[in-house]
Amino acid sequence: MFTVPEGKKVKVGVLGATGTVGQRFIALLENHPYFVVHALGASARSAGKTYALATNWKQTTPIPSGVRDIEVKPCVPEHFNECVVVFSGLDADVAGDIGTDHNVFYSPFPLTRIA
Repeated sequence: MFTVPEGKKVKVGVLGATGTVGQRFIALLENHPYFVVHALGASARSAGKTYALATNWKQTTPIPSGVRDIEVKPCVPEHFNECVVVFSGLDADVAGDIGTDHNVFYSPFPLTRIA
């Protein structure tokens, strides 16, 4: 079992962060007791911009202050090295390529795909 020390948070990343599913992940993670968003990945079109500039926010709540100024990176493994967990809001076609070709989704735990 993985436990989080008192007062610490687990660094997480979000792939496809500028899309609707990625935005939902970010909104749900905003006040999470154990997770803190540390890295955001999206297309080359968004990479290099702050999240606030890269996304067309469609959620009913404002963009969380903790992610507004995070620089969006390309969805490649080296940008997520410090993340313990990476959530993916990528389209299945893109996610399949990244997971297979770049091993982004390595996990020491068995993973279950939810369809």
